[in-house]
Amino acid sequence: MRGIILASGLLFMPSAAQALDVTMATEASFPPFSQTEADGSYTGLEIDLGNAVCEHLGWNCTWVQQDFDGAIAALLAGQFDVIFSSMSITDERAEVADFSIPYYSTPTAFFGETASGLMPPADLDGRTMGVYGGSNQQDYAEENYPDVTLRQYENIDQMGADLQAGRIDAMFVEQIAGLNWATSTDAGTYGQLGEAVSVAEFGGKGAGAMFRQDDDELREAINGALRALYADGTFDEIAARWLPEGASIRADNLWVE
Repeated sequence: MRGIILASGLLFMPSAAQALDVTMATEASFPPFSQTEADGSYTGLEIDLGNAVCEHLGWNCTWVQQDFDGAIAALLAGQFDVIFSSMSITDERAEVADFSIPYYSTPTAFFGETASGLMPPADLDGRTMGVYGGSNQQDYAEENYPDVTLRQYENIDQMGADLQAGRIDAMFVEQIAGLNWATSTDAGTYGQLGEAVSVAEFGGKGAGAMFRQDDDELREAINGALRALYADGTFDEIAARWLPEGASIRADNLWVE
């Protein structure tokens, strides 16, 4: 771990004399939430939001890239302090790690060729569908679509390439990410198929930052920063930079006081 040992029980309040060093993990391949630029830098909605959290708290934050399917194991091994990378809050994950309040919420949807005639979920039996390995979408699909062959991917570009090559029939991903891929790849040729699956069907808890258990001060500090960024309009300003006009991913309706 870089910086002080966060699980040590030390009280870490930001101060002008000594700012806390925190390492934040991002997949960096899930636009518009995170992506890697040609120069190796990371950009996206979550990167901007994470930077705003750190600025609000006066922390020195360092971003590191981490593939999604190995993220929880790497967190528990102490390779970084926080996963800030579209991690859906689930009861199963909460058994091994702690979450912040949800900072965004978006439904999941199917994406494929718009002219294919495929209309999920009714037409899925016998089809092959792409999902993120280790994702909430994979768990949901395994439980609800037993007659579908699932292929697991590390990022949406790999998934999209297989969709274009005909190796899978559809992708099952977060709606905003899917729409971003479809419109940036070939608008009109690819798009959403059928109705979205509501957040409520996944437990209705949204996506949050993940921490090792007992990192209570870290979690509560980030919770406070997220609430402040929602209250002062910063979250909406960041979301507007990255989302289609009129789209909303606010999650404050899911907060439990």
